[in-house]
Amino acid sequence: MADSIVIEERLATREISALLAVGLIGSLIRRRRERASRLGRALERCRRGARLMGVPLVGALLWLSSCVVVRVVEADDGRRLEVLYGPNGVIRQTFSASEILSADVGDAPLWRWGGLGYRGSLRLFKRAALVTRRGEALVLELTRGRRFVVTVDEPGAFASALSD
Repeated sequence: MADSIVIEERLATREISALLAVGLIGSLIRRRRERASRLGRALERCRRGARLMGVPLVGALLWLSSCVVVRVVEADDGRRLEVLYGPNGVIRQTFSASEILSADVGDAPLWRWGGLGYRGSLRLFKRAALVTRRGEALVLELTRGRRFVVTVDEPGAFASALSD
C-alpha cells in the first residue's frame, strides 16, 4: 500500500520570514555604520569569519522557513505526523504511530514558548514546539516522556486524524 495523505496544511510562516529578513537587514546596516569608525574597522577584521557564516545562515533559515507543511500520512504501520521544512520538504520531522501516545488540542501562547519559530529540543529538553501563530495547537504526547506542539488552523482535525 502506498502512503496516502489524510490531512495536510501549509503553515503561515510569513511573519517568521519577515522577522528573519528584518534581522538580516538590521545586521547589515549596523555593520556598515561600524565600518566608519576606527574601532569598527578593527572589529570588522575580527568578524570577517563570522560574517562569512552569518549571512548564508540567515539566508538558509529564510529559505527553510518559507514553506512549512504539516500532514498526517496513512502508512502500512499506521498514521504518522510529518512536518516538512523548506521547499519540497528538504528537512523532515516524522512522528510514527508507535511514537505517538496521544494527540490532543491545547493552547500554545507565545510567551510560554519564547516567541515564533521552532522552540525547544525533543532530544535535550524532551519538549519542542513549532509556533507560527498564537492560539490553539496540536499537542502530541510522545514516547520517552517527550511532547511536541505545533500550531495549525484546525488542531482538532489533526488530533482526530491521528487518533483514528
